[in-house]
Amino acid sequence: MKIVLTGNPNVGKTSLFNKITRSSLHVGNWHGVSVEIKHKRIKKGVDTLDVVDLPGLYALSALGEDEQVPIDYILSSYDAHFVNILDANMLGRNLYFLLQLLEAGLNVSLYINFAKEAGKRGTIIDKTKLMSVLGVRVVDNPLDIKQGKSEYLLPYLSDRTIKQLRAIIELNANNSGLNPNFCAIKLIECDETIKSRLHLSPEQTRQIDRILDDVDIGYIARLRYEYIDKVVSQCVIKSKKCVGKYKIDKIILNKYLALPIFILILGVIFFITFSYPGQACSRFIKSSINKFLGIPINAWLVDHEAPLWVIDMVSSGIMSGVGGLLSFLPQIVLLFLFLTILEDSGYLSRLAFSLEDIFKKVGLSGKSVFTLLMGFGCATSAVITSRNLEDKNSKIKTAMITPYMSCSAKLPLYAILGGCFFGVGNIFVVMGLYLLGVIVALLLSVILEKTMLKSKTDSFMLEFPPYRMIRFRRVLGAIWQNSKIFIIRIGSFLLALNIIVWLLQSFSFSFEYIVGTTHKSMLQTIGEIVAPLLAPIGLNNWGIAVSLLVGIVAKEMVVSSIAIINNVPSSVNFNAMVGATILSSASVIHFDPLTAVVCMIFVLLYCPCLSTFSVMKREIGFNMAAFSALLQLAVAYSICLVVYNVGRLFINFGGVMIFGVLGAIVVALSIWFVIKKIVSKKTCGYCKNCDRCNVKRSK
Repeated sequence: MKIVLTGNPNVGKTSLFNKITRSSLHVGNWHGVSVEIKHKRIKKGVDTLDVVDLPGLYALSALGEDEQVPIDYILSSYDAHFVNILDANMLGRNLYFLLQLLEAGLNVSLYINFAKEAGKRGTIIDKTKLMSVLGVRVVDNPLDIKQGKSEYLLPYLSDRTIKQLRAIIELNANNSGLNPNFCAIKLIECDETIKSRLHLSPEQTRQIDRILDDVDIGYIARLRYEYIDKVVSQCVIKSKKCVGKYKIDKIILNKYLALPIFILILGVIFFITFSYPGQACSRFIKSSINKFLGIPINAWLVDHEAPLWVIDMVSSGIMSGVGGLLSFLPQIVLLFLFLTILEDSGYLSRLAFSLEDIFKKVGLSGKSVFTLLMGFGCATSAVITSRNLEDKNSKIKTAMITPYMSCSAKLPLYAILGGCFFGVGNIFVVMGLYLLGVIVALLLSVILEKTMLKSKTDSFMLEFPPYRMIRFRRVLGAIWQNSKIFIIRIGSFLLALNIIVWLLQSFSFSFEYIVGTTHKSMLQTIGEIVAPLLAPIGLNNWGIAVSLLVGIVAKEMVVSSIAIINNVPSSVNFNAMVGATILSSASVIHFDPLTAVVCMIFVLLYCPCLSTFSVMKREIGFNMAAFSALLQLAVAYSICLVVYNVGRLFINFGGVMIFGVLGAIVVALSIWFVIKKIVSKKTCGYCKNCDRCNVKRSK
């Protein structure tokens, strides 16, 4: 038997799915977390149940292309048992979707979520009364189901207009496998998808048009809400303890404070991640790897007289490269910890609302904030969430600019290069890189909006979830899942890639082991071909060129490639050892402060990794994905070209400090100018279409 969990966004469907199927899908306290239909088979006694988690829907009429997929799934699953999950805090709004499921004639049960939370706020739902009024079972366990299909008698289905339309299209609806009442209602709502499925004759179309001449598109909505008001009045008890708006929203949503508060939050996150807590944990992990793996394995190989190249491969290719990457796990864990807290607390939805004015001006939706913020964790999974955007062009632009966000795979390079040249000040360097990625992404979106990807001016609808206490178990689960993915990635794909890089660095094209000789390795030969192309941006070094090439496959490999090429041994002080080599002009790969900044900017902005590119190809098509990758490369090269040559000019007149101060002033003035132009003074800053704003516009 198939059990389908459905309901509005952010009512806890995926959390419930995880609980009953013992899964670990991503959940969050904001709209659009679930973007795909998920299945899992479980056993209940002797029965096998196929449990399905659907993305959240507000209606059985699609606003965007991707909403049509779960809607089609629902309308083709009349043999399934649907569990409609309702948020006890927002019962009235959730019932609107339930009525549509009942109109479609589906077999539905109800599951009331967040009942305890609603009770604390003074809202109590009488489940027994709700069952008797609606004629729908309210279950405490989603797996508590009954066979067969139920019939529900909604009072407004006896409306004269619905009955007239039903009489005309009843045979067509039955032949299409749809409920006649549902089809009649969708005709009133002008749902072209359902109309096309009915295959109406010209005479039927004329009869329907005559009936609908005197009916407006909001007719059905009024019938539903009138019935919902009656249901709520009979089944919901509200005490005086019920809370309305949150006082903190006056600060979080303030048009002057919203953006500075967000930047302050990012600053705190970066400070904790890159200062003592993150560094201390990194040293501990590297020390443990070296003590319990590196030294014993190396001693065992020496004792058993293993070939020199095998010892070198294990020490430099595996323990140094892979072990070095594992040492950055604490900083990545801290980053995902804070992202999870922002998700669960309800802050992300408010941030999307606060930035809607800015994002709308650059051709995006406020909902794009979700995707871009997830890009700070992993661009691959973030691009998938762009499919929640209703407008196709906004979706394409959001997917294209997501790789400009500084993902966790770039953190090791920032920690090594920034820490080596800027010390404690690296926190501000990293924050500047994150903001640079955002600014470049938004400016690129403006260009795409004005040229090839004009977005529709759709209305912006977004729910505010309640502020919730952070669930310790949920946070630990999110950290564990992301850490597990990172560790598995290092232990499989990146391990193999490190070995390949080491082999290319240690052998010539004649397959001669050349470590300790003056012969050129395969890697050096390839790098010397590419390096001249990077000379205009100051990275005319074959080792850097090769590291950047490998970084296209996976950004984590930039640091491990530097370690392998510079022959950094496995050590407790991995960061310090790599830092020492890049400061020495005797090393293959070495930097000065300017080229270090250029390298970090280039890695921030250039081509997405292969996994991100493959997801972009699936979401927006190969042509747009390829165009986006080439555009990223061109943008990265152009910006680095300017930074490097202007930086050299200022260095000649007084050093990096002057360049940095003047650069910061220019960036600050540019940001101020852009924000001033983007945020119109004609709006109140709290919404897009309030009466006060409309009055000002009319004047």
